[in-house]
Amino acid sequence: MASELSNLESATKYLSPTDKDRFFKIKRDMEASGASRKNIEERLRAFLWDVVESDDDDENEDDAL
Repeated sequence: MASELSNLESATKYLSPTDKDRFFKIKRDMEASGASRKNIEERLRAFLWDVVESDDDDENEDDAL
């Protein structure tokens, strides 16, 4: 069974190259700082949601035009 972290990494295929780079930078930085796997997963999940919500906001702005 895939871990939560590998599921999150799989989701990066839907990100823009810039967001994908940011995702893996966050992951590397947190691993280097000794953060727990749970904290890394929570932070990366929050990052992905921020990206999704940002994209939704962009679409809503386009609809208003």
